[in-house]
This record gives sequence, structure tokens and C-alpha cells, in this order.
Amino acid sequence: MMSNDFRERYQRQLLLPEVGEKGQILLAQKRVVVVGAGGLGCTLLPLLVGSGVGHLVICDNDVVSLSNLPRQTLYTVSQIGQCKAQLAAEHLRASNPDCDILVCTERLVEQNAAQILDNCDLIVDATDNESTRRLLDRYAQAHSTPWLYISVEGWQGQIALFDAQHPTYGDLFPIDDNEVTAIDKADLCSAPIPVMTTTPALLGALATTEAIKYLLALPTQLSDSLLLVDGLRLSFQRILR
Repeated sequence: MMSNDFRERYQRQLLLPEVGEKGQILLAQKRVVVVGAGGLGCTLLPLLVGSGVGHLVICDNDVVSLSNLPRQTLYTVSQIGQCKAQLAAEHLRASNPDCDILVCTERLVEQNAAQILDNCDLIVDATDNESTRRLLDRYAQAHSTPWLYISVEGWQGQIALFDAQHPTYGDLFPIDDNEVTAIDKADLCSAPIPVMTTTPALLGALATTEAIKYLLALPTQLSDSLLLVDGLRLSFQRILR
């Protein structure tokens, strides 16, 4: 049974035929892991918590810097140098105390992947590096866990949902063994990626919509497609994988 507070908080979503009481209770039972609490995470995380996802894991080993603040709106100047994942969790708990939030302040690597990613309904990639995406893809394939890929650069971005029924990230973006080592090295010493302030928010909102649809067992067009978004030209293109 839903409490009065629960009904009041989610009254607008309860009016949606695609959600209703059954769907809202379903969201409260779901566990989502978000890898990354940067620009994408600062849009994804509040929307997931706001929608009523009941269990959330935030994984990010980075701290707030001044150059983050234009895109990463969960943080303030006074929090520069502090851990993003911890700060994000504090903000989200204050917004929705009913959401169970766990924090991991370690970088996601092969050695801790099972501990962080096990027993979740969906993994969301809110990172900015290729080696982590390759790790997520390997883990997802091995454990039949769905994951949502998001990338941004400049005014543009991409989104796709990978599950056990469709081609993988590695199928879409194939590499050989020599390139894997090169990717790892590039991620460690790469220059900042150019990005417009609005791009992570745009891609993050679209991706969260797809995440919620998947968690509600609604059809999602991105399980077999790659969505290309161009904010400068305001164009959207869906390419079948």
C-alpha cells in the first residue's frame, strides 16, 4: 500500500497511464548503478531519484573542480576539492529521503566491478572515458545486465541501450587487442573534452527517459538503435544497430 506522502510526492506520475500505482511501486523496487557523477550524472541522478527509483548506487572517484561547475550543477564553489559522489548523495537524500543511496568513491576497475555492479536492474554509463565503457560492456555481457551508454562532445551526443537480446557495444564499436591498451593509456592522459554546458543536460534527460521506460518495462526505441543528438542544429537521428 502507498502512504499518503508517497501518493502526494508522485501524484503527477500516478496520473500517467504508463505509470500508475503499479508502475510507481515497481520503480521503488528497482536498483540502478550510475557510473559517473559529472555533467551527465548531475542531470541523470536527480531525475532518477525524482522519478521514484528506490535504490541507487553512485560510483565516482573524482573531486569537484572549478571547471566542472558550468555543467555539474549539483555542486558549488565552496565544495571545490570535495568528493562528487558523496556530495551528490547528500543532495539527493535531502531531496528524497525514501531513496536508498550507496556511494562508491573508487574508480570502477575489473577488481571491484562485481562488488559495485552486482544485483542491479540497470547500469548507466555517465562517464567520459572509453576504457570504463569497455569494462561495462564486458561485465554486462558476462552477467546479462542491461546498460545505458551515453557520450557527449561539443554540442553533440549519443545514447544507446545494450541488453542481452541485441548487438553489444563492442559489436557497434569494434576494436582489436592492441587498441585496448592504447585506449587505457589515452584515458589516463587525455586532454579535456570540449563540451557546451547544455549538452550533458540534454543527453542526460533523454537518457533518463529511456532508463525509466526500461525500468517500467515499456518499449524503448534505443534497445536496437543508436540515437545521435546535435544540439547546435537541433537534429535527432536514430540509426538501427
